Amino acid sequence: MSTLVDIAPVGAVAADLLASLHAASFCRPGDERWSAQAFADVLGMPGSFCLLASVAGRIRPEPVGFCACRVAGPESELLSLGVLPTHRRAGTARQLILRCMGRCVEGGAREMYLEVAEDNPSAQLLYRSLGFFQVGRRKGYYLRLDNLKVDALTMRRDLR
Repeated sequence: MSTLVDIAPVGAVAADLLASLHAASFCRPGDERWSAQAFADVLGMPGSFCLLASVAGRIRPEPVGFCACRVAGPESELLSLGVLPTHRRAGTARQLILRCMGRCVEGGAREMYLEVAEDNPSAQLLYRSLGFFQVGRRKGYYLRLDNLKVDALTMRRDLR
């Protein structure tokens, strides 16, 4: 099932909203959360951008997800992706990633990289369905509650 979402670029002025979405999207205890300053810093870097997904609301559009990316020459990186739990499994993350990949190609990128937690099989399945494959592992990259360390799987895919 796919939900119709509006996807639009946002700048550092949306840092508070992005931080709020990030916190609500990564709702397991101990998960790392990006602050508004972290989003502002990322969006201040050359080649970085963020897309915001919204659905129609009763009064105004309701933000439901985001995707942050960076392009550096022929490489791009999916820095963070989040969708509110109430809007998952509706195609929003897939739409955000596809739009990000298109923008990265427009920016000159030929490949995209990302990291995903080893204990997040849903995200891994999504990325694999989009053509990403594992190219590495970062031991203890994510820190969970009670100092539990979780490996990150590094994935990549060609964009052209």
